[in-house]
This record gives sequence, C-alpha cells and structure tokens, in this order.
Amino acid sequence: MATQKIRAFLDTNVLLEYFDGKAELQHLFSEQVRERVAFVVNGIVLQELILSYKGKELLTVERYLDIAELGVDPSSPVLQAMLRDDRNRSLHVNDILILATARSYDVLLTYDRKLLQAGKAVLRSETPEEFLVELGAAA
Repeated sequence: MATQKIRAFLDTNVLLEYFDGKAELQHLFSEQVRERVAFVVNGIVLQELILSYKGKELLTVERYLDIAELGVDPSSPVLQAMLRDDRNRSLHVNDILILATARSYDVLLTYDRKLLQAGKAVLRSETPEEFLVELGAAA
C-alpha cells in the first residue's frame, strides 16, 4: 500500500533561495524527497517569482510543482478572520493569501519569520531546513 505524500506549500522566499543556490536546499527537489513530498505553490507565489525576475529559473522546477488555485473568497469568514487577527497585522496581503491557501496543505515552508509565526497558529509551518532534517534528506 502506497504511503500518502506530504503536501508542502512553498513560499516564494524558499524558491528564491533554491534558485540562488543555497547549499542547504540542494536536496529539496531530489528524487528521494519527491518520493515523499508533493510541492505546491499558488498564483501569488508565481507572481512574486516572475516579478523578482526568477521566471526562467521557475522552468527548472515547474514539473515538480502543483499549482493550487487561490480559491479565496474575499468575503469568506476564514479570510476575514485572518485579516482581522492581530497576529497578522504586520503581514502583507500576499502573505495572508499565501497563508489562506497553505491552510489546505500539510506544511508551509518559509523563511519569513512573520509568516512562520502567523502560520503556526493555523497550520504546521517551518523552514525548509527543518523539514529536510525531518525527512532525513538534509545536506
């Protein structure tokens, strides 16, 4: 019986660090990790990557990413609660939209300290290095 893959939502900064060659992330998209993890981003992450001039680099990992629909209704009680939550006051609206999407997945991987802190209230959130260590795939 096949084991269900961990569904990991990647924040923009994780992909930017990967594209910039961060040594600790060299195994992020390795076969060993991809056998256990399904990676997900949304349109906000894609937009931020393109705006940071990393669109070409995105092509190197695109086949390993599922693109989640934003699926956020601005009037939904969940989004409205996230917008009103004092813990989220310092977050950019893009971060809140990333959080809203990431809630549907098993873990949010990010380097953004504010997003990590806000994420811990609603889902498992950690740095990619912590995640890779848990998987036994650290550099």
